[in-house]
Amino acid sequence: MKDRLGGFRLIQILTKFIERRSQKTLIVYAVSLTILLGIFDFRTGTEIHFLPLYLVPIFVGSWFVSREAGVYLAVFGSLVWFAIDAIGGRSYSSVWIAYWNLLMRTSVFILFAIMQAHLRAKLNELSKLASHDFLTGLPNGHAFYQLTAKEMDRAFGLEPMTLACVDISGFKWINHRFGYPMGDQMICKIAHTIKQHVPRSELVGRMGGTSFAILLPNVASDAANLILQRLQDALNDERLKFSQPLTFFISAIACTKAPRTLAELMHEADAHMSRMRGGKRDSLQIAKIDNLPALN
Repeated sequence: MKDRLGGFRLIQILTKFIERRSQKTLIVYAVSLTILLGIFDFRTGTEIHFLPLYLVPIFVGSWFVSREAGVYLAVFGSLVWFAIDAIGGRSYSSVWIAYWNLLMRTSVFILFAIMQAHLRAKLNELSKLASHDFLTGLPNGHAFYQLTAKEMDRAFGLEPMTLACVDISGFKWINHRFGYPMGDQMICKIAHTIKQHVPRSELVGRMGGTSFAILLPNVASDAANLILQRLQDALNDERLKFSQPLTFFISAIACTKAPRTLAELMHEADAHMSRMRGGKRDSLQIAKIDNLPALN
């Protein structure tokens, strides 16, 4: 069991290492590995084959870069193998056999590259479906926590950080009066408006229902107030376009130093939001906090 966990962790570390590299760097790695395999293949002679090892750089190119990169690496790997066989003195009863083997090997390599790229695309599609809200396209609650984790780790104790929660009331009446399609349309428009009026749109998430969260890294209370005030004005403009009785509550927690986890910010913001809900007028409140209590 421990060996399996150790192997899984090793794969995770290796995957993270590869994903942090640029596409150009990965292509250089893959080409270099193919050349090294060719040299090793030449050294060991023509009797021993290394087919699975030639698939490794092709996998790196097709999985982590693109299908086209994988196909090019497949052709390159096949040509390297062909050249090593020729230089190493492998002989055939007919010269056409060497070219036939080259064609078959290239076909298998290209097919492998295309299959890996297709599998990666499907996994990315499934991952997006699982991590994004199907209606607005925003990250869902789980994905929002993951996206902001890096920001929290980078800024912990060094930079200010603000978390804003946006909640909307009035949708129950709209859904009852005009139907759910109308409510969904308004939710999508509100989500789009929020994304347009924050510095980093990728740090906006739909936490569920009519609740949204916005992370503002390296933004102190004064700057957050300006950003959120503009957002509130924009939301008010959208409400006037729809001519519907919506009420917007915006609760923000501005920390002079970023806490360790998003949960600490979210807990405090939810506590403030719970005191705001139930009001009949738009409300924007920003609490400035120096130190948040750690959650156990």
